[in-house]
Amino acid sequence: MKLVYFREGRHYSFAQLETLFSLDKEKTKKNIGTLKKYNLLKTVRKDKPEYSELSDQDSVIGEIPDDSSDFSYVFSFVGVILLDDLVLFCYPKYIDNEEQPFEKLKTVIKVIEKYNQKEQLVHLYNGEGESKQFNRLAISLHILHDYFENGLYSNQQELVELNGEGEILWDKTINETFAFIKNNSPYYLDVYTQDNTQNDFDFIRRLHAAIISQCSRDLNHDKILDLFGLAEAELMDETLEDFGDVDYIKYRLEKEIKNQFVTRKQNLLKTLYTYISEQSSNQSDASFSLYGTNAFNLVWETACGEMFENMKSETLKKLAERKLISLNEHSDVKSSISDYIEIPEWIINGQKVSYKGDLIPDIVTLRKEDSGNTAMYILDGKYYLLSVTNGELSGNPGIQDVVKQYVYNAALKSFIDSFQIGELANAFLIPALESENAENQNYGEVPYWTAQHSGFNELPSVQVIKLNAQKVWDYYLGVQTDNTPIFNLIQKSPTKNYLYHNENDNSIIQINDGKKHILVGFMRKEYFDHVCDKLLPLGNKFIFYFYATGIEKESLQFTHYPMHPYIDSCTEIILFTEGRNNFIRGKLSLTQSGRCKIDEVAATTLENELKNLPVEFVKSASNAKTYYKITVEQAESSERPYESISTYSELEIKIKENGLNDVLFRTSPKVIDI
Repeated sequence: MKLVYFREGRHYSFAQLETLFSLDKEKTKKNIGTLKKYNLLKTVRKDKPEYSELSDQDSVIGEIPDDSSDFSYVFSFVGVILLDDLVLFCYPKYIDNEEQPFEKLKTVIKVIEKYNQKEQLVHLYNGEGESKQFNRLAISLHILHDYFENGLYSNQQELVELNGEGEILWDKTINETFAFIKNNSPYYLDVYTQDNTQNDFDFIRRLHAAIISQCSRDLNHDKILDLFGLAEAELMDETLEDFGDVDYIKYRLEKEIKNQFVTRKQNLLKTLYTYISEQSSNQSDASFSLYGTNAFNLVWETACGEMFENMKSETLKKLAERKLISLNEHSDVKSSISDYIEIPEWIINGQKVSYKGDLIPDIVTLRKEDSGNTAMYILDGKYYLLSVTNGELSGNPGIQDVVKQYVYNAALKSFIDSFQIGELANAFLIPALESENAENQNYGEVPYWTAQHSGFNELPSVQVIKLNAQKVWDYYLGVQTDNTPIFNLIQKSPTKNYLYHNENDNSIIQINDGKKHILVGFMRKEYFDHVCDKLLPLGNKFIFYFYATGIEKESLQFTHYPMHPYIDSCTEIILFTEGRNNFIRGKLSLTQSGRCKIDEVAATTLENELKNLPVEFVKSASNAKTYYKITVEQAESSERPYESISTYSELEIKIKENGLNDVLFRTSPKVIDI
């Protein structure tokens, strides 16, 4: 067999493949067709950059002329392919300094093996449906790995005999033999013993040894066994034909499976049964098999997640046990970081509808820093070969990937606030080229003003971290355990720099002041009357709204209206209106993290939501385009604004005590501290 190396993502012409395969034109075409059939090889236009991400749109369907200079062939697979008399070693695209990187591919194979272990599956077939093809290489490797780990199949028999060499059965000896008594002590001249014996001539044991030997012979060429870290296993000279025809062997295996109750042995017997069954199958691609993956990007993401201790699914209880967070009264100890990410709501024809969707970052981890702060890292493993040539960037993640990282940051704000996360970092993790021979490095950043600046938020830039792939694999495989130097590469920003700012002087507003914050809001009299007279007696919820964005009349510029930074830390509300002496007091609808749930909706959406009420929706005089909407529940009418506040005058004093309230407009939302 001929061994050929191919680099993932590299462009190969038909002539190059013909030369590397050492085959004529027709056989080369046949092999290309087989590789394309199983999505291992793709045809792309020549102008498609090498080693870049390939989408379905990049792949050219149909045959192309052999001598075409407009198209190339690209391997989208990492691993080993057996095809007729060819052995193809396909190595990852970041390896650019060797033409035959056997040792590095050997490490990559170990990584793929560990990645596949999480599924606990043996991929017995390639393809799906009618194109499904038995994967001899995968099952042969599985059988050999099982043998080196567990040995030959065995059916031990228990042998009970007099005066044998096994363990003494004292109960049986005492009950069924005679004892001689001397000095009040019994002495037994004969004892029953139990020993476990192994029948080395057992049919299934011999069959197992024959299959192992055949698998070893099949793979004992062109370094395949060495690549997978396996030794030769020539256990016997008998062939499968010596055990009878296929139907007889299958019958004996079926019988053994029914009598075997050990799960591992049952699985082994079923694997042997599949191997025997497929031996006699007549398939068009019978000489084709493989081991590896055409989604190596997922392997990279998983390895990065392990290296950076991905915690997105860990429960709050576990995080608290590790001293990374402190639980509060609203904490659901069974929830995770991912549960704090709220997904968008869909409102169709004025009704909220359910849908399937999520917004889950690849990697989120917490780490106690030397400063004593807990830092959050929002990371994304990107299997891209990013480079800059003559000032031009190539091989980079798309704009949608950049925006998502900022959205993840913003979506995790409630978790950051609730558990007082002190520092934050956001980064892409990409592999460095082998030729760079580089240590892990902070390669750059991707600032994006539009995504970073919104209201009071100023999010830190997404960094680009280049990682030495071999060091990532070492950590993933347990060779290296210290990841501190990797974390130290990533720059962290204090969260106080981007959560809450005073818009007047840009000073930092600390919301964790130990006080209880209560929202105070003005309602138009018609709406206030309707809530008091119709909704409160029935215990119904209702919404409180105020303007969010609008168009300045003179400049026609889009603007955000100022909002008190403590509003989303309020849990209760006091409402008042003109011409009435009573107040409405209620609870605010909260997010899972215990923050006030505030939705920003279009003016038209709010108008539709209120159209069924016997009150008229009146737009803000400042031409608001969107409104903030808060749900009020468990409300009641009261003659006092609050237990400790008797009159509206006392309420005004409380409003003035909070120096961040808007003093220009009496009707804008305010916050008081209790």
